Amino acid sequence: MEQEKISDIPADNGDKKEGTSYGKFNSAEELLKAYTALESEFTKRSQKLRELESKQEAIDKKDGVKTLMEKYPVAERFADELNDEIAKSARAEGYEEALLNVLSRNIKTEEEMAKDEKVISKVLSDEENKEYVINGYLDRIRENNSFRSLPKGGAIPVAPAYRPRSIKEAGEIAKKILERI
Repeated sequence: MEQEKISDIPADNGDKKEGTSYGKFNSAEELLKAYTALESEFTKRSQKLRELESKQEAIDKKDGVKTLMEKYPVAERFADELNDEIAKSARAEGYEEALLNVLSRNIKTEEEMAKDEKVISKVLSDEENKEYVINGYLDRIRENNSFRSLPKGGAIPVAPAYRPRSIKEAGEIAKKILERI
């Protein structure tokens, strides 16, 4: 069957130029010029289309980031880092994933926050927190009995003043006092 189709096609001898059809063009040169012009126009339109698509992607990205910021207000604190993360990911639906990546890099444990100067100053700027810290400190001091200067009740113990009679006695008294500390 294939041989029948092949045999139906007339053989091109090369000396039959009158039978070649170029459609609405008179010669091969006119066809080539039209093709070149068409190709040039197609290239220009393709470039214009790419430019418009990139502008639309930028608009979509801004809208996506705006929506993300409205949905998750915490994202505003990490806007620069979030934009970098979104730029790494080419997917438009990856905004929430980018936010999670940024937040996971910035989250701190309680121990890290307790050592962070900014957190400490923020906590201590609140009067209630100051009172809590000061009262806790005073309670620890009150529990430690080694530094009492006066007995309970504030009364001064009454005892005769002892004055050492020699340097040796003064040294022994000083030694006893230092052992108590």
